[in-house]
Amino acid sequence: MISKKEIRDTVLDIRKSFDSEYLSRLSKVICNRILKQDLYANAKDIVLYMAINNEVDLDILLKDAFEHNKNVWLPKVINKNMEFYRYAKDTELKAGMYGILEPDSCEILEPEDNTLIIMPGVAFSKDKGRIGYGGGYYDRYLASHPCCKTIAVCYNFQIMPALPVDEHDIKPDMIISDDNIFQ
Repeated sequence: MISKKEIRDTVLDIRKSFDSEYLSRLSKVICNRILKQDLYANAKDIVLYMAINNEVDLDILLKDAFEHNKNVWLPKVINKNMEFYRYAKDTELKAGMYGILEPDSCEILEPEDNTLIIMPGVAFSKDKGRIGYGGGYYDRYLASHPCCKTIAVCYNFQIMPALPVDEHDIKPDMIISDDNIFQ
């Protein structure tokens, strides 16, 4: 079977080749699908991410979460660990590890059963396999916090028939693309 690195390189090249306006339209479709999910409606704490390199843009979810008084959290990577920090409308964002914007906040998420993590990734399979960027940040976090609910987001071209998975890889509860929902 093809390696995770080869899959990562191929899918990231494909994702880079798309027009950002086209992917923005697909992002809106994906976000609107998430808004209709019970996992989202029932969540008090919503973990989002700041999109980079043509990832699914979550701006619609960010606005909706603020409108519905949900607590919003964003990842911050320190050394080899990722935690989620509170993000409010007036929170400043600063470039962190890998140049990704992170909240300038000290309040760390204490996840509960009503915590929903919306997670990015590079490639996915119909049986909810996920290949991220190779750092294992989400897998380590979810292994330590199994109470969290998870929805992975991607474009349909990121979905493969099968993926190589390792023992430590944690599958999301749901994958939502512009064309499909896998649960």
